[in-house]
Order: sequence, then C-alpha cells, then structure tokens
Amino acid sequence: MINELSIIIPTLNEEHYVPNLLASISDQTFRGKVQVIVVDGNSSDKTRERAKSFASRLPDLLVLKTPADIGLQRNIGADNAKYEYLLFVDADVVLPRHVLQMLLGKVHEKGAFVCGVMHTAKDMDLADRVFMGVAYLFVFLSWLARSPATVGDFILTTRENHRKINGFFEGALLGEDIDYGLRSLKAGAKNLFYFRPQVVASDRRLRQLGRFRLLMLWSKGYWHVVKHGPILPGEGFDYPFGHYEPPRSP
Repeated sequence: MINELSIIIPTLNEEHYVPNLLASISDQTFRGKVQVIVVDGNSSDKTRERAKSFASRLPDLLVLKTPADIGLQRNIGADNAKYEYLLFVDADVVLPRHVLQMLLGKVHEKGAFVCGVMHTAKDMDLADRVFMGVAYLFVFLSWLARSPATVGDFILTTRENHRKINGFFEGALLGEDIDYGLRSLKAGAKNLFYFRPQVVASDRRLRQLGRFRLLMLWSKGYWHVVKHGPILPGEGFDYPFGHYEPPRSP
C-alpha cells in the first residue's frame, strides 16, 4: 500500500472552495504521510490566507505564489513534492473521508502510472445524472482505448512518470490534463481507472455553461488535443473558466 503522498492543488481565486478541500484532506482516515502543496496563481482574493489557516490541521502544508498558469502551477508543486506518489487535485473537489485509504490501498503498481477515479456531485437531478453518465461513459471508453480523457481535477501518478514526460504542458488554455495522460501512456505508464472510491466535484462549470454546451466543449477539446496537442490561447476556443464566482447559495 502507498503510505506517502504529496497532494498538489493549483488555485486561482478559490477562497470559497479551497477550505472545503483542505478540510476534507485533514479529515481523511488515511494514516500515512501526507504533504499538501497549494500553488496559487496570484489570486486577487483571500485564497492564500484561507489555505494558510489550515496549517494547524495540515502540519506538512506549503503555500506558494506563482503566475497563473495551471500547467506551470502543477509543475512547481511537483518540484516541491517530498514523496514519490503525486496527487493533483483541483480546489473545487472534496474528498470523502475514506477516499485516500481506499484508493491508495488499491494501487499496487511499482512503476509509472496515471490513475483516475469516478466523480460525483451534490444535489444532482435526473438530468444531471444522465449528463454525468454520458460524460463518464466517454471518459471510461477513452481509457479503455488507451487515449484517456484524463480528468485534471484528480490525477494520481508517480514522480517517475512526471519527470519522464517533463510534467504538464505550460501555457495551455485547455487540454493540458488530457495531453498529460496521453504522453504518460506513450512513455510507458500504466493506465488505471477506478469506479470506487469516488470524489465529489463542483458543478460550477455545468451551471455556468449548461449541459449541452459543456459536453460540446469537452468533446471538441478532447479531439483537438488528440490530434494537435493542448489548446493554446487564440486557437478559437471560447473557454470562460479560470476566474470563478463564489458557490451558489443553498
């Protein structure tokens, strides 16, 4: 079983979300060594302050400030990681209490790998569940076909793999996560996907764009990355994310 883990969290204006993620990490049943690295892209809100407030609950916590570039932020986090196993998590994800214990107990690979898990969301209606089912059917089929639609908000991998492929592509608007998975497999990493445990993801992208537009954006982005590589600014993609609004009121 994996017993040492560095968790890398890129942030940009996430003061309303990152406390929930950090609280969920501090409440994990996993009793191995956990390092948490928050790499903030020069937020204009109180993201860094909110993260630093968890220092007493997460003794091995590092909060860094960098330019806003999710690929760069993840790479800087990996450069500061202590441990061989790396978990990249986005700030709007929440980890149920047993996620790390269950997942790290399942992964027995000794070499390079890239691992993803199923996501769920709170307060989903029937239409949302159908949307999630379609989205993750595509994700699962892409993993079976060895062209994984790697979901960047939760990627477990190894330092060996990260270094071998020179980390995440920097400067991309979209698709750096899919590119990371594709290059990992090409370099010989194993491809792992688990339906359980599951993590809880925010529905903010879904609410901002709507189900159909979000599916079209993801599909178009995936095929672009497979054929041409990560999507760069100015390549005609309308990608509205990156400066997020606070969560909706209950």
